[in-house]
Amino acid sequence: MKTRLFLALALAGLLRSTPALAQQPATTDTTRTATPTAETDPKPEFFGYVGVYYGYDFNNPADLRRPGFIYSENLHNQIAINIALLGARYQSERVRGTFAIQTGTYPDANYAAEPQIFKNIYEAWGGVKLAKNLWLDAGIFLSHIGLEGPISRDDLTLTRSIMADNSPYYEAGAKLTYDNGQKWLFSALVLNGWQVIRDNNQNMAVGTQVQFRPNSKWLLNSSTYLGEGRNVPDSVDQRTRYYHDFYLTFNPSEKWRLAAAVDAGWQEKADGRAGYDHWHAGSLIVRRRLGKKTGLVGRAEYFHDPAAVVASTAVGGLHTGGYSLGFDYNPVPRVILRLEGKQFRAADAVFTQRKELRATNAALTGLLGLTF
Repeated sequence: MKTRLFLALALAGLLRSTPALAQQPATTDTTRTATPTAETDPKPEFFGYVGVYYGYDFNNPADLRRPGFIYSENLHNQIAINIALLGARYQSERVRGTFAIQTGTYPDANYAAEPQIFKNIYEAWGGVKLAKNLWLDAGIFLSHIGLEGPISRDDLTLTRSIMADNSPYYEAGAKLTYDNGQKWLFSALVLNGWQVIRDNNQNMAVGTQVQFRPNSKWLLNSSTYLGEGRNVPDSVDQRTRYYHDFYLTFNPSEKWRLAAAVDAGWQEKADGRAGYDHWHAGSLIVRRRLGKKTGLVGRAEYFHDPAAVVASTAVGGLHTGGYSLGFDYNPVPRVILRLEGKQFRAADAVFTQRKELRATNAALTGLLGLTF
């Protein structure tokens, strides 16, 4: 009897307490709420780009290739992919990195000297924040040299200048970067060499980059490279190369964009001879926005490499000027359509036409670029 009475009283007390427990908030894990996942461990961001082009060289080359010192949009009279890439980037408070793979005529030409395993790598690097505004990154990343990159969508012009095509687009190594996100950026780099992933010698290279943004309209950049430039074995004649790249951009209004670049390089002469072979180049680009979806862009460029250090031709070096005029159209936000006419006029007959050499070369290029 006492047992039954005790059970009845206990059951009644539990039933009376149930509503009060139900009205209390659910218990929480204070550890999880104190460190939200969205802030401390953001998800990787996936990205991609496809640049499809058609180019026509009016010298009608028999091998269907533009001159050998052109590495981007370099095929004649065919529809081709200059670069198609797919990648992921990660950015948190203390860690960042990017990995992207690529295919197209751009990597086929620019990575020709690399082992096959590296030819399809666009970027592969990781970084850690060492202190406020100070990052250490290492791996394969885009070059710290030059105004123009491998993706046409991100450049003012459809095609690249001779200066851009014959200076590094990518590099492998490590870099220490200080960027306060306002006016100044400083980088110091240790590299395997001049546009090389797989090094063939024991000579490392160094580089620097300084950027200054006095305001939202101006950007000034100075980049340097010092090291062996040809990636040849140690048993072969070694020659030190020094290169300096300077460019500026100016955006006076929403309608106008201007950019100018001047590069110069020096390399030790062959066979231990005293002195240096020198080359230099320059370009000026002006873009005028016509409407919300259209724009015109013009470029004048100059390139002089008499000793054929980075650009060789049938007569040795290259001394030429070039002009281009392009039209851009953005039908929708993720798509760009571009059309460009370009002409080179060299000091010597260096361009092949029907098995003969000419001093001029003209080409027309169209591109469809898709970002996703």
